[in-house]
Amino acid sequence: MGDYRTNNVRNKPERRSRFLLVVDSDANSLSYTPMLLHRFNYQTFKASTAEEALQMMTVAQPALIITALTLKGMNGFEFMQQLREYPITATTPFIALSQQDNLDIKRRCFELGAVDCLYHPVPPEILYRAVQVAAEKTPRTSMRVRTRQPVQITNTSLEGLEGAYALELSERGLFLRTMQMAIRDMRLSLHLDLNDQHIMTEAVVVYNCSAQTGPYREPGLGLQFVHISKNDQEHLRKFIMNEVLRDISPDISLA
Repeated sequence: MGDYRTNNVRNKPERRSRFLLVVDSDANSLSYTPMLLHRFNYQTFKASTAEEALQMMTVAQPALIITALTLKGMNGFEFMQQLREYPITATTPFIALSQQDNLDIKRRCFELGAVDCLYHPVPPEILYRAVQVAAEKTPRTSMRVRTRQPVQITNTSLEGLEGAYALELSERGLFLRTMQMAIRDMRLSLHLDLNDQHIMTEAVVVYNCSAQTGPYREPGLGLQFVHISKNDQEHLRKFIMNEVLRDISPDISLA
């Protein structure tokens, strides 16, 4: 049901225990891409050359490799060929990053086994969706960020919802950090203040979780939005985008 499911909660610790490997010889790009992935709650390691990446993979195997095509020493095409020939990485998915929007380059990447070919600079939403499809059993389509935003619930007499706050937020729902449980499918009217913008939405309870089992091992409710105005939806999307790009230098994002 939407982005929030009980099985997704169980999968979170497993996702955090894995890592993604970013390979890029450009220092700006090697900073930008891992920073975005970190905001998406992925553990990420970096390598500046294909040779360094191959050496790292003799110790631990990544869940996904994201590699630039322009690399010092062994180029990206040669690296992808190596990935398919090595038994340890033969089934590891990888995404190529190209400096050119070129159909021939994209075709060659797919022939070498890439699951996707993206172009620098990669917009956060496109990178998020590509990584979800490549690395997750149940891919999500909407970016989410960890945040701490107060939430008011106006249509319930449940005790314990005073002082509740959003701990994770996406365009489609949120994780409400609270000690109070609520029945599945219960509807709640929510008020959120995001950068002085007042947002009102209706949400339905998708799951409950106790401490040590939910996102970030916190107790609370997984909520899916069922009604939100277009204006509020757009403001929510911009807030999430700003959180993802917060403190990332424009020089890095445009590299």
